[in-house]
Amino acid sequence: QDITFQLTPTGLHRRNLTERANQTFKPHIIAGLCSTHPNFPLVLWDKLLNQCLITLNLLRQSRVNPQLSAYAQLYGPFDYSKTPLAPSGMKIIIHERTDDRGSYDPHGIDGWYVGLSMKHYRCHRV
Repeated sequence: QDITFQLTPTGLHRRNLTERANQTFKPHIIAGLCSTHPNFPLVLWDKLLNQCLITLNLLRQSRVNPQLSAYAQLYGPFDYSKTPLAPSGMKIIIHERTDDRGSYDPHGIDGWYVGLSMKHYRCHRV
């Protein structure tokens, strides 16, 4: 098939790019989980992955063009005014519309911030 490949020694993870990416991602997600609200339900940890990947790619530089972030290389410039970032796992109050609640009920319910919504202007996933 004329496929070129390179063997790496067993246990030497520095040369394997996938292993290096995992070694970068793991502390980033652990730091994100440690910075959540103390009562954040850990069963929702997978909901935080999208924002974790975005922030990690915003911090890393592109291998193709070191002047850009990895995110900008893949998706273009990140617009912070269209999609503001907030700390993941933060306790929030979700506003309920008048159609969804009684007239004397509280105007909000407790919730958790789990990430930004890339397809909507200044919206978040809660």
